[in-house]
Amino acid sequence: MSNESKYIKAFLAEAEENLQDMNRALLEMEKDPGRRELIDEMFRHAHTIKGGAASVGNEDISKLAHEMENLMDRLRSQNIEPDSSVTGILFETLDLLETLVGNAAKKKKKKIEIIPLIDRLKAISLATPPLKPEKNTLIKREYNIQIKVRLKDDCVFKSVRAAMVMKNLVKIGEIVNTAPEVRDIEDEKFDLSFTVFFATEENEEKIRKAVGSVSEIDSVEVLTLSRPSLKTPTLSKAQTVRVDIGRLDKLMNLVGELVIDKIRLTRIGSIHEIPELTETIVHLDRLITDVQDEVMQARLVPVDLIFNRFPRMVRDLAKAGNKKIELIVEGTEIEVDRTILDKISDPMIHLLRNAVDHGIEPAAERKKAGKPETGRIKLTASREKEHVVLEVSDDGKGIDSDRVLDMAIKEGIVTPEEGVKLNDKEKLMLIYAPGLSTSEETTDVSGRGVGMDVVKTTLESIGGTVAINSDKDSGTKVTLKLPLSLAIARGLLFMVREETFIVPLANVQEIISIRADDIKTIKGQEAISLRGEVVPLIRLAKILELSSNEDPKSEFDALVVEVGGKRAGLVVDCLIGQQETVIKSLDGYLKGVKGYAGATILGDGKVAFILDVPSLI
Repeated sequence: MSNESKYIKAFLAEAEENLQDMNRALLEMEKDPGRRELIDEMFRHAHTIKGGAASVGNEDISKLAHEMENLMDRLRSQNIEPDSSVTGILFETLDLLETLVGNAAKKKKKKIEIIPLIDRLKAISLATPPLKPEKNTLIKREYNIQIKVRLKDDCVFKSVRAAMVMKNLVKIGEIVNTAPEVRDIEDEKFDLSFTVFFATEENEEKIRKAVGSVSEIDSVEVLTLSRPSLKTPTLSKAQTVRVDIGRLDKLMNLVGELVIDKIRLTRIGSIHEIPELTETIVHLDRLITDVQDEVMQARLVPVDLIFNRFPRMVRDLAKAGNKKIELIVEGTEIEVDRTILDKISDPMIHLLRNAVDHGIEPAAERKKAGKPETGRIKLTASREKEHVVLEVSDDGKGIDSDRVLDMAIKEGIVTPEEGVKLNDKEKLMLIYAPGLSTSEETTDVSGRGVGMDVVKTTLESIGGTVAINSDKDSGTKVTLKLPLSLAIARGLLFMVREETFIVPLANVQEIISIRADDIKTIKGQEAISLRGEVVPLIRLAKILELSSNEDPKSEFDALVVEVGGKRAGLVVDCLIGQQETVIKSLDGYLKGVKGYAGATILGDGKVAFILDVPSLI
């Protein structure tokens, strides 16, 4: 990769972060227009994007960000009131900047017209004469740290580096003042040094890290003064380095191969019982496990990476539907594998769009029903043992299970005779059927009702589950259960006839022993009664078409598995035990074969298939 390509890639990554931060700040500013720090934050981000775009030769992004910066400067000078028309055009500008950055990332050369929006931004900026900038006066707020930063002699974009320094500092404290003043720093009216008067509770080491993480810094001098009288809220942030997800994928594959060799060596050691070999294998086992844990941790990213897109989306959808909606987001710090997060982004978008369009009622309708006019959608993430749980809930009108059944009958998914026998929970499960929609009409928000089946299919493809609960007139909650990793998981090994198979341990609820006379046949399906619940039995030898010359057993084992609230008993011949499983995807003619999710290599070098539980039950 050329140096130019590296710079462009770094700019695009930084621009995406700045745009996300600007969306968040603008959403807060729309609710509380008087908050000066939000306007300052928006100004800094626009300035950073402008400088970065100019440095890589992207004139369209630079020009648009420059006009946005000018408008934010007028807001800072209080020449303009941040009313709905101003926030509206700022949202438009953010959308166009996101499109331009996205096109640059995808190397699209299609020209996008920016002049009309630039003219509108200029018209608002020039609506009133600018005020003269105020000179620095005595510092009114207290500070306890004085930071002198010197940039390297060959630093090209001094204002950009200074803005990055201040961006890092505001995450761990409060900037009280600067010398020269902020406007002069932003306009590069300084040589190579500037001073920040800072209030924080953090130690000198963290301050140096915050400043030193910015490139082209020559030196940092930190002078500690008296502590401020009022405690400043702080938020610490760990040092990070950008790593392409492709590199992490390759590293995970290599770790997978190490895990396979570890399992084989452990088996060899147990056979030969050589003390020196056993001791080495134990040490190697510990090292590989540590490396595996570190690589899996490196792949984890906070769910906020996709959650931070949703407040803006819900805001726009609510306005489009003329509804009042409050979005509450919790658990943004919960981490999950980056690959999994990418895969569930679209399902999450669909669930939130459904909550806005189908769930939350118009204000007048809610008021008539005795509800607050503002509907509430809650998005939460939490950790549950070896899973991450995401929930989307709303206090809307809920789902009418009878209406779901009516639509399912209309679409030919079930017959009227079958529908009569379904309880409310079973009726609700029909919403996962492909193409089913309970919407009266197609809207720009929810589309044509195709979605819940895709949500279910996507979750099952990554070893997760989806469950839905709804009370008519009270609301709906959809729960997504995700694995922590797609590459390595614990599995339960067993044999069916002469073949070894694996079921992900996350799907197994319990192991039971069954006598032949315990089995009943209900509507042609073998089943047992397990603590009062009817559980269907699945003969894996038959489903997987394995030959058998054995006599029927009077007693055998079954694995009780569960996916999305649905349970079944998988009949097996012999249980082996638990093992770490390196999941290899199936290619060629095996790809897409029902019943199989992948394969792995066992300690003896043989291949074992990993069963796809959702497709079996």
